[in-house]
Amino acid sequence: MKMAAYFTGRKAFSSLLSTVTVGSTVITSKNVSYCDVQQKNEELLKNQLAEKQRAVLKRRMTPIGRFSLKSETKYNPSNPTFFIALSGEGKNPKDASMQSIQQSGEEIGLSASEFESAWLSRGIPGRHQRFHSTVSKNDDRYFEYKQGKEGALADLSRHTRETLHTSDYREDLKKRIEGLLETPIDVNEKLWEVQISTGTLGKSGAIGMETVKNIKEASSNKGKKMIESLLLFRCHHCLCDAVSLTAVLGDLLDEAEEIREMIRQEILNRRARSASTWMLLKLLKLFQQLTWILLGTITTLFRQGYLMLTTTKNPFLDVLNRESAQDLEIGKSVSWCDFASVDEVKKVAKAIGPKVTLNDVFVSCVTAAVARQLAEHREKLNALDDNSRHASMHLHKHFNVVIPAHLYSGILPPGREVGNFIGAFVARVPGERAEFTSASDRLSEVHSDLYRVRKSPAPFVSYILARMASTWLPNKWASSLLSSANANAAVVVTNSRGLQKKAHLNGRTIESMVGFLPLPPGLPVGIVISSYGSVVSLSINAEKWAVPDTDKFLRWVQEEYKLLCKEALIK
Repeated sequence: MKMAAYFTGRKAFSSLLSTVTVGSTVITSKNVSYCDVQQKNEELLKNQLAEKQRAVLKRRMTPIGRFSLKSETKYNPSNPTFFIALSGEGKNPKDASMQSIQQSGEEIGLSASEFESAWLSRGIPGRHQRFHSTVSKNDDRYFEYKQGKEGALADLSRHTRETLHTSDYREDLKKRIEGLLETPIDVNEKLWEVQISTGTLGKSGAIGMETVKNIKEASSNKGKKMIESLLLFRCHHCLCDAVSLTAVLGDLLDEAEEIREMIRQEILNRRARSASTWMLLKLLKLFQQLTWILLGTITTLFRQGYLMLTTTKNPFLDVLNRESAQDLEIGKSVSWCDFASVDEVKKVAKAIGPKVTLNDVFVSCVTAAVARQLAEHREKLNALDDNSRHASMHLHKHFNVVIPAHLYSGILPPGREVGNFIGAFVARVPGERAEFTSASDRLSEVHSDLYRVRKSPAPFVSYILARMASTWLPNKWASSLLSSANANAAVVVTNSRGLQKKAHLNGRTIESMVGFLPLPPGLPVGIVISSYGSVVSLSINAEKWAVPDTDKFLRWVQEEYKLLCKEALIK
């Protein structure tokens, strides 16, 4: 009624005038004047309504997300990348040709349309609206959301794409991952994407050979052709962190409700333990926390400043005798491997010390591999005939290592929107040390160094500083701050805990899940420790000039771990 009255009044007003001026255009016809004004008013109202809708659908980006957006560089885009490999039984080629299978509509693997259907039917657009958003073109502090089922479906089709399956075992998949890590995402168009392909089981190398062998042996129908479906994801770090990403994937799985119940139960258990504590003990604990925050923050800032002042050069650049990486080989090099069972690694850790953790074990093994990589660089450079290039013979007895830490202890509480809730700390650990007599000695010292910093509020301090930087600093300064805050660390090592049992997507078993860390400016090597199905896997993303052969690097990590296993059995 209000709209009808508005246009009736507008018609009466326009009929009194023989000439109507709209903007800089003069219209002399009464009929044309009315129609034109009516059309312009309709467009004006539509634009106002659309503007109101956009205002409602805008949501502020987390400060850490914005910091990742501001601190990325051309050669170091902030693109976490990971793959999920599923197994299943396909149509036997002896029974029908591939063409007849496609014509019959029988699926031989997970398709993009099936993925989209699962995404919508399990309510992901409603649970995690951020995955149907883009960074606002007008203000990069905000996300702009899509709305409605049809809008979500249309938006989802921009994120999914079917591709040809990998043709060369591991090498083709490695090149695809490297390309995704090196290529920036246009965050004004989309924040994530997934490439989906299907082929013969084990062809891509995403599933380990031993796992492939076990799947074939356990197959109830020996006549069926075993296939794999590969989902290759990447997103921008401003979208969310790894824990939030795992929560979204959990909602997509067949076991989604079971996973949510498990998280709810864990939170209830934590609350119950807190509720059972006496009030006097709670007050004492509060006093301890305040003291911890005050003194720990001061200690953290002094420790960080000391590491930054005393580590004037990255060890890789120092060995290569370079001031910067500008003239060195550009590009990323990746690799991955299944390492050992979770139970085995924990046994090794406890054999070395009662408080040694799984993360300590792998930081020790990785830093031992870094030491071997630096030694190899020296050997190669000293063997060259070119006298203008020679390696630095200075041994780095300590390395700085960056360890990211989630502020919610690796669990995203129910109802909490996905985002970036991570901090980090820098620790100084043993490096190239000739005096080490055993791998367990290195691990013991690594544990001592990490434990001291892990118990401090360093992750919270870094989180607050990153928030301030994202709010007040321009992009160039934010990138410089991130690079200098790494204290010329040799490597960043992060730990991602997955499900203990294998999960399923539309009835297909997820055999492996492996992620790759985007390298922040100034950090040449990134390691991800992940566990899934009671198996620990390792992945590496490194600058090619620092680690030319990532497969060899992971072998060095494995060799150090085998030494630990041997020494743990002796003890």
